[in-house]
Amino acid sequence: MSHLVIPQFLLVLSTIILGLAIKPPLFHPIFFLFALSFFLYIVSTPHPDVDPDTLYTIGTMGGSFLAAAFDFLIVQPNPQDNLKHTSQDKPASQLSFFHRLRWATTLTFNLRGANWNCAVPGLRYPTYSSRWNFIFSRLRSASIYYIVGDVVGALTRRIPAFQYPPTESLSAHGLGWQAVYVVLFWTSMYSRMERAHAFASALFVAVGVSEPEDWPSYFGRLSEARSLRSFWGRSWHQCMRRSLQPQAKFFAQKILRLPQKSLISRYTQLVTCFFLSGLYHATGDWLVQRNPSTVLANICFFTSLGVIIIFEDFVIYIGKRVGVYKVPTIVSYAWVLWWMTVGSPLTIETMVMANNYKVAPGVSVVEMLLERLH
Repeated sequence: MSHLVIPQFLLVLSTIILGLAIKPPLFHPIFFLFALSFFLYIVSTPHPDVDPDTLYTIGTMGGSFLAAAFDFLIVQPNPQDNLKHTSQDKPASQLSFFHRLRWATTLTFNLRGANWNCAVPGLRYPTYSSRWNFIFSRLRSASIYYIVGDVVGALTRRIPAFQYPPTESLSAHGLGWQAVYVVLFWTSMYSRMERAHAFASALFVAVGVSEPEDWPSYFGRLSEARSLRSFWGRSWHQCMRRSLQPQAKFFAQKILRLPQKSLISRYTQLVTCFFLSGLYHATGDWLVQRNPSTVLANICFFTSLGVIIIFEDFVIYIGKRVGVYKVPTIVSYAWVLWWMTVGSPLTIETMVMANNYKVAPGVSVVEMLLERLH
């Protein structure tokens, strides 16, 4: 049944979309439970013949889609009235069933809520002089990130810690080389996602499925990564943020009944968000390896980010109390690099062990050139 995993995942997404489009909202929780059950079936079933990258993506993104569905179908009292695209002139509840299906599909797949009233804050929307100017600029970006991914892929293929199976750990040659390996890893992930986003935006705008303004930059500015909070909250992609925050808020305020806007509530939501992010990444890892230790490693890495950000906030607070309001930028960047160097191997090595570290393009120009040189 492994060959059915993609249709099964599409069934999960279709159930979420249909649930959003159905009236009245009374039926929404039923569709959420169906979608959750279908996804749990995928997770509980071994898929030995499916590409690890496909399985990892289904596991990770499936968790994110279900988290968003929890907000739409459980937490939201009436999403058809409350959630609107900027182009809507009336609520979805007043649309025909066909148009509600289109509305629900757009909402489900717009993970960051771009141009919706539930958009993730701080998105960088594109500036362009014409539709074709946008398309060509995105194709140019896709080409640049193809080259970056190809170069980094050629390097990592020659590093034993990134080979499958790995013959040494990332820390085998000391902290300095570990920092280099970690930078290569995150650069490769960055280029891979940017390449896919740039190409997809050019394609969908070219065929008229979407508009340029529906495609804000996938990442924030790396120059803003002066702390772990700003790195994960602004510089890195925000595809899970919209789906994680409602769950974390629900847990802190509805389950634990913590006071709204209190410090304990804020930090509980912060750690819960990172824990859930770890759980969704771990689900992808479980689909590939079915190894409890690597699942735990993923959860520990992401949860630790929430804890270390609390520590970071505390240090900043103490600094301001003693009159230190700013530190040199290089110190801030060094702090982020140090923590990512120390913490990242927890999740990087699980990806390598799962044979899921495949960031270089399928056709490598760099490898072709290297073969000719030899």
